[in-house]
Amino acid sequence: MTTISIIGSGNMATAIGTRAAKHGHTIEFMSRNAAKAQALAEQIGNGATVGAFGARPTGDIVIVAVLYAGAVDVVAHYGDALAGKILVDITNPFNADASGVVTTPGNSVSQQMAAAAPRAHMS
Repeated sequence: MTTISIIGSGNMATAIGTRAAKHGHTIEFMSRNAAKAQALAEQIGNGATVGAFGARPTGDIVIVAVLYAGAVDVVAHYGDALAGKILVDITNPFNADASGVVTTPGNSVSQQMAAAAPRAHMS
């Protein structure tokens, strides 16, 4: 199976990590809040681990599961540690009333993330 690194420790990280682990994938959580990531890994079990925030992720697939407003900064923080990794953006850059997005055509969060980690493969 695949090793998947998830940057984040909130609701989406929990949902994705839980489902992936149930299907036999190895999960690594990476979060600025190491205690929360550790608690999440223990909750999910199935060999889930915690990696140091900013270190090279062990997963071939790296899911960025943080709020869209911080996603580009998080990816920039990892920088070359993401080289060769498949980077998955799950952000939803909606405006405050969810009537539209805060990004403009040609300047999506995914495009900004790709610019911050040009040696990663965006998906």
